[in-house]
Amino acid sequence: MIQLQNFKPALLILAAILMLSCSSTPVPDLQITVMTTTDVHGYLMAWDYNTDEPEPRYSLLKAATLVDSIRGSDQHTLLLDAGDWLQGNPFAEYFARTDTTGSRYPFLTVADAMQYDAIVLGNHEFNFGLEYLNQQIGMTESPVLGGNIYLHGTTDPAYKPYIMREFNGIKTAIIGLTTPGSAVWDRMHVEGILDFGDGVVAAERYVEEVREAGADVVIILAHSGLTGTTSYSIEGLGMENFGRAVAETIPGIDLLVLGHTHRVAEGEFVTGPDGKQVGVIQAGRWASHLGTAKLNIYRLDNGDIRVEAKPSIALAVEHVPQKKELADLISEQHEAVRAYITAPIARTPEVWSAREARREDTPVIDLIQHVQLRETGAMISSSAAFNTNLSFGPGEITRGDLASLYPYENTLFVLEITGAQLREYLEFTSGYYSGVQDGEPVVASGWPGYNFDMVAGAEYVMDIGRPAGERITTLTINGEDVQDTQLITLAVNSYRAQGGGGYSMLSQARVVREINRSVRSMIEEYLSEKGSIRHEDVFRENWKLQY
Repeated sequence: MIQLQNFKPALLILAAILMLSCSSTPVPDLQITVMTTTDVHGYLMAWDYNTDEPEPRYSLLKAATLVDSIRGSDQHTLLLDAGDWLQGNPFAEYFARTDTTGSRYPFLTVADAMQYDAIVLGNHEFNFGLEYLNQQIGMTESPVLGGNIYLHGTTDPAYKPYIMREFNGIKTAIIGLTTPGSAVWDRMHVEGILDFGDGVVAAERYVEEVREAGADVVIILAHSGLTGTTSYSIEGLGMENFGRAVAETIPGIDLLVLGHTHRVAEGEFVTGPDGKQVGVIQAGRWASHLGTAKLNIYRLDNGDIRVEAKPSIALAVEHVPQKKELADLISEQHEAVRAYITAPIARTPEVWSAREARREDTPVIDLIQHVQLRETGAMISSSAAFNTNLSFGPGEITRGDLASLYPYENTLFVLEITGAQLREYLEFTSGYYSGVQDGEPVVASGWPGYNFDMVAGAEYVMDIGRPAGERITTLTINGEDVQDTQLITLAVNSYRAQGGGGYSMLSQARVVREINRSVRSMIEEYLSEKGSIRHEDVFRENWKLQY
């Protein structure tokens, strides 16, 4: 009898040969791991400055711990940020509005310590003006990109359009692009100085340029979503979220690193015009995730380079510790912001809540409206409920409460509109509700709450059970029906005044006055002067949602 053990070596060799022959995955000659953060908006520490409590879900310092871990295991890495890092929470705004030392913004201190390979400009980088932005860029070692931002009247990039990195002879280009919407949302800061070009057009220009310069790998780092509606309607201005359009129309792209829409995207691909599967990664918002994407590089026998994007992964930071060295690096700034934000501004004997603010007129929204009318002398005012989780009082009102009430750095405009435009405005905003189901209002899919406006100073009924365009059943000012040709002055924030959110009827209105101060600072000044406030000081019930 033949003994089986005599054949064991041969069987093992045969099994190995069979396994190799069955394997369809060749070993790459090189692998690049791309890591990304996006829309950090001041969330460096794991801390909620509005409530002055720990917030474990968001922290760039937690993402830094993951970065260290990946760098410890992967030989070739890139670390990128997809924009909106200068503005956002009270921590970010303290250094732009309150700190007068001219010091470097702590995000950039941390970014340099983390050794970012590139950071792209987001739309919110322009909120505090070009002088502050450019001053901050001048204080960082991290490359700041913005390829489709041009010096006014030219196609000369105002900021670096791309960088090149090399790994074992493989040249990798990172092209930085941003949403063109800053031309609308921050017009007062950029008009006549900068032009914002179409992202797809710019991508085509720079992909061709870097390929001619010898790039083997091309990464698009864009402050833009993969898809989504464009919230402005300015002729000639490119789409807001151009990620998919870039990948589908321009050959030679290997990876999209995206931001702006605050979405977590992992494992997604877009098919390019050459049939190539272009990888997609987007890391959410507020440093909630570290996005990771691996690119496998193969050197072919004919000398060509083939790049294969693997499915991307977004790693949540919630249960990750902060990097202690970085926490120590910015601890002094952290404590300074805490002290500033928790300082009381005024007192109130009542509760101010925004829970039902999109369904009924409420005192907390009328606080905004009252201040806007007081500051401008306009006939009517409009505002959104930005945060329906907001509640403060009874007791002290702090700057943190005001940051929750009004989280954005919007300034104030006075527009002259007609009665017809006012009706069109209210009909448009009623689109936040798609209708009524089982006796309850139904919110339209994809319509952000901050794009549902309420108007003070005019009395109206919004019947969301009626067809779109026929919902404003009553519209009066001072008890008189509003006439189509009647001229009305409207106090409205800068984002909305320039058509933000799709409100094109306002972007066409005559600008009577611009007040280049944040609405939140006006609210703070008003409360500081009063010292104590009750609902009756500001609340005038003037609109009703009917269903």
